[in-house]
Amino acid sequence: MDAPALAALRNRALDLTRSRDWPGLLAIEAELRADSELWTQLWGPCCAIAARMTGRPDARDLLEECARAGFYQLDNLGVESFDEAFGRDPDWPQVRARIMANVPPPPLELLSWPSAPLTPPPGLFRLDPGGEERLAARMPDCHPGAWATAEMLLHWTTSRWRHSGANHEESLDANVVLDRAEHGDRFACREYCVLLTQALNAAQIPARRLSLFRADYHAGLGGAHAVTEAWIDDLGKWVVLDGQNGAVWRDESGCPLGLAELQQRYRDASLPQFDGHSDNFVAAATAEWFGYFFAAAVTDELAWSAGPYVPVYEGSRVISCDLLAAGDAGTTPDLAAVTTGVADKGGAALVFHPRHPFATGLEVTQPGGEPVRLAAGEPFRLSTTPGEYQLAVAVRTPYAMLARQPLHYVAR
Repeated sequence: MDAPALAALRNRALDLTRSRDWPGLLAIEAELRADSELWTQLWGPCCAIAARMTGRPDARDLLEECARAGFYQLDNLGVESFDEAFGRDPDWPQVRARIMANVPPPPLELLSWPSAPLTPPPGLFRLDPGGEERLAARMPDCHPGAWATAEMLLHWTTSRWRHSGANHEESLDANVVLDRAEHGDRFACREYCVLLTQALNAAQIPARRLSLFRADYHAGLGGAHAVTEAWIDDLGKWVVLDGQNGAVWRDESGCPLGLAELQQRYRDASLPQFDGHSDNFVAAATAEWFGYFFAAAVTDELAWSAGPYVPVYEGSRVISCDLLAAGDAGTTPDLAAVTTGVADKGGAALVFHPRHPFATGLEVTQPGGEPVRLAAGEPFRLSTTPGEYQLAVAVRTPYAMLARQPLHYVAR
C-alpha cells in the first residue's frame, strides 16, 4: 500500500471510530490488518470493540490476539470504550490488568542528574575586556590555587594606599583608582572594594561587591561598609574579603566565612574571628565591624529582606538594586552547580551548562572508567548498551575541579 493510500485508510478508520460507526469499521477490517504499524496498538483493539458492540462472537478472541501481540494502550484509546464493550465480562479486571502489564519499560531512564536551582545571577563586578587585561598586567602573578591568589590580591589591594574617607573615585574603574593612588590619592572602603573585586575577576575568581549595613542604617552617618565576596574554587564556597582592612572573617577552625554564614552568626550573636593584616586593621574594632552584617546587598544588583525593608540609608541616599527579594533564598548561588539539558544527537544526549562564569569545561567520570572531558555545551551521548550507569559531572576552572554532581541512568 503506497503512502497516500495508507493515509487515506487511516483517516477513514479514525473517522469511523470517532463516530462509533462500528459496522463501517468492521467492513474495512481486512484492509486495516495490512497496516502492520498500527494494527496491534490501534486498529485491532478498535475492531475488537466494534465486534462486541455489533454482537460478533469473536470480539474477545480479537482482543486477546492483540493482547498477546503486546497491546497495552487501553487508556490512550479510551477506557470508557473498553469498559463499555467488555466491562460485563466476569474476568474483565484480570484481562485489563494483563493488558496493562504489556507496557514496556522505557529504553532510557534518567534517575538523577545535575540540576541547579533557578537563582538570580551572582552579580559579578567586572571591567570590560580591555580594562580587565590592563588591570591583570598591573597585578602580581596569580598563585596555582584560588584561595592563595585571593589572599594575595587582598593584601596587594589594601597596601595600595592608606585609608581616607575624604575622597572617592566616581568612575568605579580599578585602573583609574590605581592611577590616582599612584599619584598619592587616598580612598575609602568603596574604592578598596572596586579594586579588589575587579582584580579578582581579572584573575578569573568570581567576585561581587557587597554593601553591608548597620542597624538603623537609615539614620546618621557611617551606616554602610563596602566589601567583596568571592567564590573560591578550592574551598567550594563564597568568602567575604574586606579590602579596606585587608581582612577575612573566620570560624573557630580557621575556615573563612561567606556572607550567608556571617549574617547567620550576626543573628545568633556569635562573633567570629576577624583576621586582618594591613595598616588599616585594628583588631580591637572586630565587634564594631561585625555590626555591619545587620543587612546586606549585592551592590546595585540584588537586595533582600525577610521582613520590612528600608531602601534608604544615612537619611535619604537610595539603596539601588535591580532585584529586591523577599528573603535571602538564592542570594548565594553555588557556582559548582551544573544545569542539564537534553538533545538529540543521533540518540539521547545530555548538555551540561556550568554556572561558574570562568569554567573551562566539564568532566564526566564513572567508576573504573576514563574521564570524558567536555567543553561547555558539548553534548554527552548516553549509552544505549543495557545496564545501569552511575557517573559524576564536575566543572573545570583555571584553579580546580569543582564538586562532582551525580548522574545516574538506566539503559534497557
